[in-house]
Amino acid sequence: MEINKVVVFGGTGAQAGPIVRALSKTGQFQVTVPTRSTHSTAAQALSELPNTTLLEATYTTEEGLRASFAGQDACYFIINSFDIREADEYFWTIRAYEIAAQSGLKLFVYSGAQNRLKDLGYDERYRNSHNMVKGHLCDWLRNQDSDVLPFTVLYGGVYLEMAASLLCPIKQGETYVFAAPVHESSIIPLTPLNNYGATGTWIFQNPTKAKGRFIDAGAIPSSWPQIVNAFKKTTGKEARFQTLTQDEWFAAAKSKGINPEAKLPHGVPQDDPATFTFRKTFGAWWNIWRDNTREYELKIRGGEHAEPGVQGRIESLEEWMEKTGYQGEYNEPTKMRRDMAAN
Repeated sequence: MEINKVVVFGGTGAQAGPIVRALSKTGQFQVTVPTRSTHSTAAQALSELPNTTLLEATYTTEEGLRASFAGQDACYFIINSFDIREADEYFWTIRAYEIAAQSGLKLFVYSGAQNRLKDLGYDERYRNSHNMVKGHLCDWLRNQDSDVLPFTVLYGGVYLEMAASLLCPIKQGETYVFAAPVHESSIIPLTPLNNYGATGTWIFQNPTKAKGRFIDAGAIPSSWPQIVNAFKKTTGKEARFQTLTQDEWFAAAKSKGINPEAKLPHGVPQDDPATFTFRKTFGAWWNIWRDNTREYELKIRGGEHAEPGVQGRIESLEEWMEKTGYQGEYNEPTKMRRDMAAN
């Protein structure tokens, strides 16, 4: 199986952007990035990359999918769960796979997730709407005919860059307090965004080895004390971990401009039963990490899911903090956070 032409959906976003840049840098691939607007600032930045072409198209129309897949060898498919209803995410992901097969693609790489909700007995306390769908769709992909269109699932975890936004410490005097509604032993899989680029590139360079597999993007399963220790070691600053209640965490988020009662996804009628609030989905998200164990993370990321041959990935919290110059400071609101404040 030889891959030369790759269409990357979500290329102007946080996760797929590093994949576009990494593929472009190799000089081995012709990369196409579908986008709703080829004139946006993010799209224009990608247009300056070598071996990269923008295409005005969307994954929420059949015409957009057919145009995106035409003449391609493989794809990276990701849907922003904050921008689309759950039912529509199921439909358009399955439709994308069907049209990709009709278009003759050799490999369908899906930005997925482990089905933690299933593993947790479908307990409603853990139903975080903004990525639960991906776990169910991964189970669906397992049952597709690999002779028609092989798949690979690339999964990571919580973006490590959130250490400068939703997971940013609070400064109290000279001490940085990493506060979260979890326990000292709770484990969160933190994934540097550039690791998606490195691992995604490895997949397209090794499609035969990657097909049919769930591949860890290079998450770093971490406890909060580990985060604190890495921060102290790399910055020389004082820091500590503090456990909070969820109500206290949401109150702190509100003070930073996030409305916990904001309805999602964006642009959906507020009486739509498929909507959810920031509090509902992130409350379940925190329940997952509070009760998550290192044993579970090692289980789902070991064996066939691990790929030690990937070059260029960041392997530790300390390495990421040193390379990014992380100082525990809060960044300007991202698009998601601006939208949270506006709703």
